[in-house]
Amino acid sequence: MAEQLTSFDELHNDGEESPQTGGKVSTLELLSSLRLRLVSKKIPVKYCKFNITNTVAKMLQGETLSVAPDGAMFYSSLAYEPGCLMRLLIELPDYWARKSRHVEYRHTDAPSSFQMLCRTVSCEDVGKRPNRFLITVQTVNIDPIDGRVLADYLGVGASAP
Repeated sequence: MAEQLTSFDELHNDGEESPQTGGKVSTLELLSSLRLRLVSKKIPVKYCKFNITNTVAKMLQGETLSVAPDGAMFYSSLAYEPGCLMRLLIELPDYWARKSRHVEYRHTDAPSSFQMLCRTVSCEDVGKRPNRFLITVQTVNIDPIDGRVLADYLGVGASAP
């Protein structure tokens, strides 16, 4: 039996009602419908809206609440529209030592982070502080080796998209 795919607009329409609760779709229902397998782990992250002119110096800093090769959750001081493309720099401890086990080339200046291109799935105002939002993103593009390195670090096996 073929699985029926659901579009992003059907999943995250502001007026959509959840069949289980009769209300708006919750973040948990959204994550399970998108099959994001996030692991609760705090990892330093830099992020910004995807734009060719956004450099690392312009990126905001934060920490992930949950992360996996197929997505992440983190707090932000800025709100992002659902569907917005974001650039994330994930900073793993000993990143290059971990990656060098999977590649045959060497670096003289070992990188400390890797990039992910993600799409914003939800942005919720958490209300604890002014301008604090819980951002959930789904990975659009990640280097397969970086996905494997992240999965190994999290202990979830290789599951890069």
